[in-house]
Parts: sequence; structure tokens; C-alpha cells
Amino acid sequence: MTVRYRPDSEASAFLYVGWLASRLGWRVGKLAGSGDGLHGHARARRQEVELHLQHHPEQDVPGLAGVTVETASGLSISLDRAAGGLTEHRRETDGSEHTWKVLGASRGEGGILGQGVRQALLRDPTYKPALDAARAMLP
Repeated sequence: MTVRYRPDSEASAFLYVGWLASRLGWRVGKLAGSGDGLHGHARARRQEVELHLQHHPEQDVPGLAGVTVETASGLSISLDRAAGGLTEHRRETDGSEHTWKVLGASRGEGGILGQGVRQALLRDPTYKPALDAARAMLP
């Protein structure tokens, strides 16, 4: 799994991976630094998951730039911010590739902030486990 983020939004990347790890039952460990971000592993029920948090300095707004999930069989799905929505790129196990735009999928920072404030006013049982997992990954 690779999470791309603007360098000043590292906390967003940690929380996203922490949330996913807590929801999927992954055991995470500390990430180590590399030239363009951080890397490490999480332990899933049946196998290890490679984690990559990569700086994406070309991103012109705060937050995540994109996420890629690749399976051991070679299937890869990426979602990346783009003008007007998200760009999805899918590579099948046979090597064929498909790319399309998910129109209107991005609400921008204002929409995300508004949703975050609304959610903060509700009891959220997923936040503490996500935060705990994010803390466990800190180098």
C-alpha cells in the first residue's frame, strides 16, 4: 500500500493508514525514513503488508494526494486527486490497464473540513484505534 501526501500533511497520511490498519486488524510497527517518505510493514491475518508513505511535493493543496493498493497477485488500484474529482487507475493481473475520472468525488479542503467538524461532534469509535495505530508507526 502506498499513500502519497503533501510533505506538510504527514499526519493525514499516518491517520489514514492508522484508520485502515485498525479497521482491517493489521498489527503495525514503526516506519523508517527514506529519501521521499517512510516505509514499513503491517501484519495482516495471513500475510505481511508493505506500507509506503511518500512525499508528493507537487500537490498544491494540503492533504493526501493519492493511494495505491497492490495485491500479491499483481492487481493494482490507485486513486489520485485531479481537477474535478479523482482519477482511478486499475492494472489487472493480466497486465491490462484502465484509467477513468470519478467526477465530483473530491469536495476540496473546505468540504473535507466541514465533514470533519460534523463528525467530530458525533461519537466516533474509530478515531481512537486509528490514532493508536498511527502512534505505533511513528519513527
